[in-house]
Amino acid sequence: MSRSSDTQPVQVIDGHYLDPAKLMNLLKITLGSSDGGNNFRVELMLNRYNIYYSGNASESNLLSEEQILDCRKRNIRN
Repeated sequence: MSRSSDTQPVQVIDGHYLDPAKLMNLLKITLGSSDGGNNFRVELMLNRYNIYYSGNASESNLLSEEQILDCRKRNIRN
């Protein structure tokens, strides 16, 4: 059984036009790491990023819409 079936993601972000490197850097800055590992886990499924926070995650740990928009790729043609 996978780890994702044990718990629900704390936050789900639409992956369309999202720069994964920017998202990972933002999560590392926002949530940090301890003991050489990240304080979060990310899964990409069906173009959605499921983010699981370890420890005592709260509403204040969630990424804001503004932070997520900053991770979107620029110069998208319609």
